Amino acid sequence: MGLLLWLCMASVRAVGWQLYPIGYLVVFFVSLVSKMLASNVVLSKASLNSSIWAIIFGFLLRNIIDWMGRKMPKSIKVAQQTELYIATSLVLLCIDIAVLRPLAPRALFVSWIDTPTLFMVVAILGWRILKIDKQTSIILSGATFICGSSAAIALGSSMGVPHKTQMPIAIISIFTIPSIIALPYIAKHLDMSPTVSGAWFGGCVDSTGGVIAAASIYGDKEAIDTSAVVKMMQNVLIGPLSVIVAWGWSKYELRMERRREEEELISSSEMGTYSPKGKKSEKVYVLLWRRFPKFVLGFIITAILFNTVLGDDAELRTNVNNYCFYVSEWFSTMSFVSIGLGLTINEMKRNIRDLGKLCSLYIVAQMVDIVVTALLSWIAFTFM
Repeated sequence: MGLLLWLCMASVRAVGWQLYPIGYLVVFFVSLVSKMLASNVVLSKASLNSSIWAIIFGFLLRNIIDWMGRKMPKSIKVAQQTELYIATSLVLLCIDIAVLRPLAPRALFVSWIDTPTLFMVVAILGWRILKIDKQTSIILSGATFICGSSAAIALGSSMGVPHKTQMPIAIISIFTIPSIIALPYIAKHLDMSPTVSGAWFGGCVDSTGGVIAAASIYGDKEAIDTSAVVKMMQNVLIGPLSVIVAWGWSKYELRMERRREEEELISSSEMGTYSPKGKKSEKVYVLLWRRFPKFVLGFIITAILFNTVLGDDAELRTNVNNYCFYVSEWFSTMSFVSIGLGLTINEMKRNIRDLGKLCSLYIVAQMVDIVVTALLSWIAFTFM
């Protein structure tokens, strides 16, 4: 994996590509340790998955280097490719139409009815009521209602602010643990059927790995299959939602830019200092293409190839899908290491108030998501 990434970086002469193999080995080793701890029988009972360990170890490594009074080595900084790793992880999430087809209408009902609406409502709540900046509020809301870190990276790229995704992803990764542990027991206590329970987990647990973990705790194969299908259906939302956000934010930025220019023009005219600058305004479609997360195209191409090239051999399709998911999880873990490397204690102290607001917004959003998704799951898998 590292060799392929290094060759890709070398082919486009990316900044610091010569140092990438050294940094990659560090990130890979931290990911390996994280996965080993996550697979431990005792620790896995606490639902401490590899993403949590990856963030913790990345965070410790970064802050130990800072504590020693040194700058982070250039090789590690070059290998801190959060966006690249999570994009690769998403491209490898092969959507199998044959698996989706039997449950598609009900899974679509659960995952697409509330997600866009609640996404917009909570994002507006974040910047209007809690006074969180618009971009961070949109990122956190999208990550909560769609699929965690993948949605956060996609939305951050759509608005041109991938650096604002680190804190929301860290918050979601940590706070999702109680949901993974509690929801299966709540479902059993409420005597929910396996399909309703699976749809509930798939709709409101943020990450794909977390969904499978919650369904596994519930302990029913039908619940695991249903949760996976609902989550896959929800993952599909990343593409269209990213395009809509990229288009909307591009128009918003251009509108704000024109407004500033008009204000400067009025101000300079009143002072008699106006001089035309001849600045050419960028077209919406140009800005849209620049902001559009290109991995969405890879996601679509992979899905098309998987469903057209492999044929009807069920065993082959399952093996390819499982292998792609295995590699995808590796890249996902490396992205969480990169996120941990981007978190510093000093920065968190400076932004402690904003951190509290983000945690509050996530808790409110997650509580709403749990209740609404439970209702939709019950309707879909009881009456449809």
